[in-house]
Amino acid sequence: MLFGAFATTGCGDDGDGGNGGAGGGTSSSTTTSGSSTSGSSTTTGSGGEGGEGGEGGQGGEGGQGGEGGEGGQGGQGGTNEGGGGAAPDIGPGPEESCSGCARLAVPLTAATTGTLFQFDFPGLVDLTGATVTYRVKVHAGTGGGVQTYVQNGGAQGWVGVPWAWTNLSELGDWTELTIDVDAAAAVTGAEAFDKTQVQRIGIKIDAGDTGPWANPTVVYVDSITVTRPVGTGGE
Repeated sequence: MLFGAFATTGCGDDGDGGNGGAGGGTSSSTTTSGSSTSGSSTTTGSGGEGGEGGEGGQGGEGGQGGEGGEGGQGGQGGTNEGGGGAAPDIGPGPEESCSGCARLAVPLTAATTGTLFQFDFPGLVDLTGATVTYRVKVHAGTGGGVQTYVQNGGAQGWVGVPWAWTNLSELGDWTELTIDVDAAAAVTGAEAFDKTQVQRIGIKIDAGDTGPWANPTVVYVDSITVTRPVGTGGE
């Protein structure tokens, strides 16, 4: 808020009024009788001196303006201390080396969560009597496990058959995990699965029921091989 003083203008003293001029002189009149029937009259007079005008009054001094008030100081901005959560880095570390491998990285942070990695055939494949072999190794992993599976196509409702669970802690070295497709199709509850019309095969990295978990959990896949009986196309 600005503060100021209103100035009051002072009134000057009026000058004395001028004295009035002096009155005009008296006139004289002389009349002389002559022979003429008409007389002449001469009148003369001196005008009075004009009076001097009075001196003008002096104007009053102007008042001083008030001083302006000081402006208020601006408030300081608030501090934003809340930081967004950083996304986990799932990229390969400098110590990793697996030439020609597929690197599967999953940030496992809660029970019963996981990620599917799947590989589709160009068309439906008859896997009757076939064996699917996954060669895998865990680079980083504690809790959780992997589960392999085979699955029908969209026309069959994407019915899939999960196979045996393997703990991540057991896969520190290169290990071959296999699915016997005939045996998987015969499991109770897999009746809707059609082993003659397989669209994809896959592997799931799952947190399981308890941790602790490596974040990210990293699994290498060196190869996936489908072996079929002789006479049906082989591998």
